[in-house]
Amino acid sequence: MTDVYELDGRQLSDKAEAHLYLQEMLAFPEYYGRNLDALFDVLTENSKDTLLWILHAEAVHPSITAVLEDAMEENPFLTVIFEETDAEEADDAAEN
Repeated sequence: MTDVYELDGRQLSDKAEAHLYLQEMLAFPEYYGRNLDALFDVLTENSKDTLLWILHAEAVHPSITAVLEDAMEENPFLTVIFEETDAEEADDAAEN
């Protein structure tokens, strides 16, 4: 069975805040270093099928995106889906 995590890309736009958000949402260990190297390490050490579904992917900090993509290439158990907000959907949300 695959662990599925739906993540809000808007919470990943600032690197420092992104690490806190990911640590909480993905239940990273307390010793997680809250930096890009530590993020790569914890994602590539995982040996359970995991899907990270990132909504509002256009908001994700580029370095976070790069680490997620690199970790996915390295770890066959990790899948990351980047879903950008539809422009029409974003306009609708702004009007409400």
